[in-house]
Amino acid sequence: MADLDVDVAIVGAGPTGAAAAWRLAMAGLDVLVVERGAAFDAAMAAHGAPDVELRRRGMLSSNPNIRRGVADDPVDDADSPIKPMHAHGIGGTSTHWSAHVPRFRPQDFRLRTRTGAGRDWPIGYRDLAPYYALAEARWGTAFLPGDPLSPRRQANPKPLPTLGAHGRRMAGAFDKLGWHWWPVDLVVGRDADAPGAERCAHIGPCDIGCPSRNRATATHAFLDDALASGARIATNLRVLRIETAARGAASALICRNGEGLDLRIRAARILLAAGGAATPRLLLLSEIANGSGLVGRGLMLHPYAKVDGLFDEALGGWAAGEKAGLISFQFAHMPVECGFVGGLKLQLGAGPGPLALAEGAVTGRRLPWGAGHHAAMEGVFDRLCGFTVCAEDLPEDENRITLSDRLTDRDGQPAARWIYRVSENSRRALDFGLDRASEVLRTAGASEIFRTPLRDQAGFHIMGTARMGADPATSVVDGHGACHDVPNLRVIDSSVFVTSAPVNPTLTAQALALRAADHLIATRRG
Repeated sequence: MADLDVDVAIVGAGPTGAAAAWRLAMAGLDVLVVERGAAFDAAMAAHGAPDVELRRRGMLSSNPNIRRGVADDPVDDADSPIKPMHAHGIGGTSTHWSAHVPRFRPQDFRLRTRTGAGRDWPIGYRDLAPYYALAEARWGTAFLPGDPLSPRRQANPKPLPTLGAHGRRMAGAFDKLGWHWWPVDLVVGRDADAPGAERCAHIGPCDIGCPSRNRATATHAFLDDALASGARIATNLRVLRIETAARGAASALICRNGEGLDLRIRAARILLAAGGAATPRLLLLSEIANGSGLVGRGLMLHPYAKVDGLFDEALGGWAAGEKAGLISFQFAHMPVECGFVGGLKLQLGAGPGPLALAEGAVTGRRLPWGAGHHAAMEGVFDRLCGFTVCAEDLPEDENRITLSDRLTDRDGQPAARWIYRVSENSRRALDFGLDRASEVLRTAGASEIFRTPLRDQAGFHIMGTARMGADPATSVVDGHGACHDVPNLRVIDSSVFVTSAPVNPTLTAQALALRAADHLIATRRG
């Protein structure tokens, strides 16, 4: 076995690993990022090609059990109605995402204080505010200041793309109902306005490999500058386990490359940024940092529902040009008297693409083939739009990531097993949101409403499986991500979330990672 020595080893080159690598490398530390995948080839996405929608169902799927790439391990998801959605490779899931980066609100850190349920975080919004701003600046985030339901922020120099005709129509419906709406916070890239920067042609949904969104990946925003500052990255390298020294400190990563050769990476400090499923799996495989028995427990997934409306005329959701998107936090922090704890968000999306529509997506009505196909397609294409309903998931120890006794990976190790059920609280929140979204669509003029009570291919927000807290008996890591049992081992991804809030977790996870990196730098120098 070959050996390698570094100051800091980071497992995972996604948004949090890349952010921490940048911060630490800028401070002069010897940083090695270990990534089981490789660089993403945007040409694989084949935007504009006739088979692009088919590719998204196979080799470009966000579900590793469908994608089955060389870097993917199987996931035992038989005990979860929501299936895993995550990527492996440089940039992580930021190669797939829609680049929406909302902040948590101050009250999101105090769920127990507000409702009596769940837990409070050991830190608050003020602790993360400067790191939110730092991450937003690195990404090149465009947002509209003045949101009445968000903390005040300084004006942003990045121009926000249009809401589009369909967005303006829905905004009018929200106004008629007297409900909150606002454009999303959207990564457009620090160099979006630079000469020669590729402009959005909107040839499909904002997701994997979009050519004009390549500037909105963690590679472009963080990792490139980390490497320029001296950090290194080792790709196609699987971490099998964390090795410990005699006194219990984490001493090394035991890794294996694509040819089956093993490598020991000795590090003074190890940071885990592998995501809410892979991080607890690695801790369980290594039998480390689990004195509380809580590693893997408290899994939160943001269960999603969907409501779509069919309109009598084209909506403009598929017109050329980047769309900012519209979001409503009217119901993000509900009173306990409403019948559920927590809250939800409503987020507007354009309707399905042509292939999905031809197969009867949303409506359940397959389009005819042959002479009448084009006319039938024109009757539905760009006439559907809808809202996702994202419910705040409560941390329940019965929902968890554990080791499978049914599936193994290529190295013979147990696969991650998802054990998850949609709680009664989440179901009530989703049903409430379905009703509110239907009301918006009808107010906007929808002639038919179609409801999807739960989306199964929606496990992108994986949180809470190594939660943060001050008490080692009820948490896995402290307020800076350091494992209570193993202080030189830190978790810097969404595994540490105490509660989920009803918003996308990436920016909050990055703020936590940057804060943890600064703490590591300060304590090292001290």
